Amino acid sequence: MEQQVSADEIVRAKQLHSYLLFDFIVVHVFIFVLALSLFKTSPLPIILMPILSIALLGNVIFRAQRALTQETSEFVLCHKLLAGKRAKLFLILFLVTGSFTAFCIFGGAQFGMSKITSYALAGGIGQLPFMVALLALVVLEFDAEHQCKSGKIPAAALALRPTRQDD
Repeated sequence: MEQQVSADEIVRAKQLHSYLLFDFIVVHVFIFVLALSLFKTSPLPIILMPILSIALLGNVIFRAQRALTQETSEFVLCHKLLAGKRAKLFLILFLVTGSFTAFCIFGGAQFGMSKITSYALAGGIGQLPFMVALLALVVLEFDAEHQCKSGKIPAAALALRPTRQDD
């Protein structure tokens, strides 16, 4: 749905999409590659990645919830709610697959798994679905940001808006 929106509304609506894209691309791609390359020398990047990601995702979720009561523009509200829903989905996915991966890598030996088996399970069941979902969410967020710049509300965002009492 296309609407007449001001430049200020576009900036406000685009903000949470930008936070999510930063989290997806910078934190989960670049810092992850950095963490893998420095894993033997320093565990700091591997510890920093989930902390940064959870902080960014929590910020997006908090701002989306706050927009329900404080946002006056329907265009901005719909985009913020869409970003909040995707942040919740990604946070759940991140916690589940991250926990499974950590369990396989650090606790696999207690269940009699070899190191190779633990890494294979961690990568194949823990990280592969996560990376595929990450790629899909990057594409969806770029599309949502583009629609935001064009003054459009995606159909998924329209479905999230709360019903008004006067409708």
